[in-house]
Amino acid sequence: MAKKCAYLFYFILFFLYDIIASQIMKVLAQQDFLEVRLASLIADFDRDTLSNLYQPMIGYEALALYMTLWSEANNERVSPLCNHEQVLLRMRIGAASFVDARKNLEATGLLKTFVSEGQDYRIYHYELYAPKSPRGFFDDALLYGMLIKSIGENNATRLKNIYVVEPKQDYGQEITASFAEVFHPEFNDMAFLNATNNEQKMKGRNIGKIKGSFSYEKFFLCLNEVSQIKDTAITKEEMKEVERLATLYGVDEENVAIVVSQIYEAKNHKGQRINLTKLDEILQTHNEHDYPVVNDHSIGGMYRMMAQETDLAKKVAMMEKFSPKDYLASKQQGAVPALADLKILNDLSKKYHLSNGVINAIVDYVLYKADNILSRSYAERVASSMVRENVQTAVDAMNYLKKVEKKTRGRKSKTIVKEINNEKVDEKQDDNKDWELDWDRLIDELNGGDKGGKA
Repeated sequence: MAKKCAYLFYFILFFLYDIIASQIMKVLAQQDFLEVRLASLIADFDRDTLSNLYQPMIGYEALALYMTLWSEANNERVSPLCNHEQVLLRMRIGAASFVDARKNLEATGLLKTFVSEGQDYRIYHYELYAPKSPRGFFDDALLYGMLIKSIGENNATRLKNIYVVEPKQDYGQEITASFAEVFHPEFNDMAFLNATNNEQKMKGRNIGKIKGSFSYEKFFLCLNEVSQIKDTAITKEEMKEVERLATLYGVDEENVAIVVSQIYEAKNHKGQRINLTKLDEILQTHNEHDYPVVNDHSIGGMYRMMAQETDLAKKVAMMEKFSPKDYLASKQQGAVPALADLKILNDLSKKYHLSNGVINAIVDYVLYKADNILSRSYAERVASSMVRENVQTAVDAMNYLKKVEKKTRGRKSKTIVKEINNEKVDEKQDDNKDWELDWDRLIDELNGGDKGGKA
């Protein structure tokens, strides 16, 4: 009897293995071709960054895959396309391990994957991106936080200390020559006019964007369940706007799919079949009981977290995690934001292309500065500055705003009333100093200090 049970167990095990293996091969067949393109300039010093900072998160197989694809990009200059079987043999790993390693690279912004299909073949197109600089890595709360989670705070702090900039020394008076002093450029010369009109896009240090929580795959799966709309009927531009609105208002893929199926117009030309204005209006007014927010975090639950938690690092994590609509609701005791305020949030996202974390930081700052009034003109002014400074995360935003506060600290009056497009904004300088000290403590915590500000 025991022998029969053992045989049955092994039979089921091998049966499940065959199913899993067949599913993997559907995603990636060894005979599928691959093509690698360097989307960024990648230098030798990036090896240290990848090995020290990224490897603890993505693992050694993903790091080996990155190096292999980097090498393959150079090989393709003299040799035609290769297939995945050649790469798997070279790395001595299986298809399942290859796919896992690839996903780790994609999740951390190091790789983008596209696939094109012919009649009897598929070609995978891999775009390889440079890693962030050490400064950019440690300024990114998402990456730095995952590094701490992967290897512990002590080890993460040790790695961070490797990249600390040495204090600037006083070498005396600077006598460095300027460009104009040496070359005497005449800007009316045709050479400079031609340089100004150069519209070709050149390769630079492009950093891959970490993909958000909105899943296209889940969205289309839900859309197929509630309608007969095919994924090929919706353009890439429409999907980008659907994703933006969903993450802005905190609506999950399932409920966005339901709304899209209701407003979809098949008779219109491709690219105009989703009424995006109507989608915006519906998602603005959604109720959390009708449409669960992304990641199943209710507005009420988030409000309780903000009311009870005083740790500022957790506040930043919430800025990155929650939609601007839900974050604004939490600032007003869970009450649904007014449509005018939601319009401001939408414009900050659409016009300035800011991430949700940065928008939440702007909301937090403007409400604090303007006595809990979400001033459109003030928010847009701050947003414009964020764009010029290339601010990407909530921590970047607060770092920038802290610098702004230091520059304006010298004002004599305690309260300054500004007229901005007929809106009165009260800037309370004494209170803002407390805001700045709070963020000084946050940055200290993120740099490895304790809550008392001591290293």
